[in-house]
Amino acid sequence: MVQVRKRTVIQLIIGIAILLWLLQVANIGDTFAAILQVNVIYLLGAASCFVASSTLVGLALFVPLHQSNPTASIRRVVMASFGGQLLSDVTPARSGYFLTPIFVNRLAGIPVDQGMAGVLATGGVNAFVKAGICLVGLGYFISFLPLPASVVNSLLVGIVVLLVAGSFLLLLMWEKRMSKLVVKLEKLPLVGAKLHSFTAMFTNVQQEGVKVKGSLIAVAILILLSLVLNSVALFLIFSGLWHASLSFLDFFLMASFASALTYVPITIAGLGVQEAGYVFLLQLLLGLPLTAIDPRLLAFAFITRALFTGTDIIGLSPLVKVGLKPETPPSQ
Repeated sequence: MVQVRKRTVIQLIIGIAILLWLLQVANIGDTFAAILQVNVIYLLGAASCFVASSTLVGLALFVPLHQSNPTASIRRVVMASFGGQLLSDVTPARSGYFLTPIFVNRLAGIPVDQGMAGVLATGGVNAFVKAGICLVGLGYFISFLPLPASVVNSLLVGIVVLLVAGSFLLLLMWEKRMSKLVVKLEKLPLVGAKLHSFTAMFTNVQQEGVKVKGSLIAVAILILLSLVLNSVALFLIFSGLWHASLSFLDFFLMASFASALTYVPITIAGLGVQEAGYVFLLQLLLGLPLTAIDPRLLAFAFITRALFTGTDIIGLSPLVKVGLKPETPPSQ
């Protein structure tokens, strides 16, 4: 536990160091001046898009849960998803989202194994959709932009993490050999007996996983639509700071890249890494030299981070409810 905390602190320090470096290069005064000059109407539009996008992610979780539990409350599942998304915004590689089954259980009365099957299905599909778009986007941008090796390597790490994570999540649900491996853990001396409840839950998760297979296409569509809304949000933030025009495709691919960079495990949810990615990609798309950073572009990265995380604050309410009433899930 202490080791995990130390790692988290180190990742936070690295992220802050990257942000401070970006501020030093772009000029901190000019950056915050650009933030204050942004068009508020565009900001409100972008915030609305982020909320709608997170709601679609919650609906993507509800779809497989509804397959295994037809009485599931859509409102409570979406709110539980907001809680998981809020935690994912402040944890390494967005790992906090895997606490969502607990929120779903406490808020909507859905068994943890059903909730876990829903999270695994949603997470696996989410990873594959974004990894696929990122691979296409990387090939697209490399064809006409001199992307720095650091940016390309960071994106490749994020894509690999997405592919590996997506494959692992789906294998956990459907690969019977995984179930057999987990059962064998019970035979270990000293700890085997204590793992019985875990192996029983894992078996249940796989049984529930079979039920949600038919929902994966709908989940993929909802994830894709959430990405489109994120792209619109990026477009609005950029338009509120800059008058140069970029295509919507640029922002759509950029949104996918930004998501991939949050899974780079060297900082908390890609803190600093994502901002650097935004800045360098926009500099190249606008034909600006990489020897300097335009403060408006760094302002764009900061505003995007603040709005993306800030709108997920909706998830604070379910987190508080779960903390106050951990043993009393509401009736359906």
